[in-house]
Amino acid sequence: MRMLKIYPRYNNILMPEENIFSVIDYRNKVVIFTKKKWQEKQSDHPELHKKTFINCLKKAIEEPEEVWQDYQDKKNKRCYYRKYSSSSYAKVVIWISGKSCSVVTAYEINEIKESKYPNLRKIF
Repeated sequence: MRMLKIYPRYNNILMPEENIFSVIDYRNKVVIFTKKKWQEKQSDHPELHKKTFINCLKKAIEEPEEVWQDYQDKKNKRCYYRKYSSSSYAKVVIWISGKSCSVVTAYEINEIKESKYPNLRKIF
């Protein structure tokens, strides 16, 4: 049987312990970052081991500075950005289809890549 934790800050969302976090995004949708996805991505993105970076990811989802369509999948994915340091951003790619949304990947990047593509739309 899976154990569930209740996180009152997020409107009593029941969250399995195998999640890194679950937050409400700027659109008022639940976004989940699973431990399984974190384990898949952390070897390529060592910044995912830093608590300050994880906290910045949460902020990027809750209060993004910019949100763009994803280059590979404009309909189902969004790229959320928030400044992480003076020279970099936290980028979170989120699957947005369905009742709850999930983190596809997250990493530190020095620019907003999607702004280079004229066929991509800035959402927020």
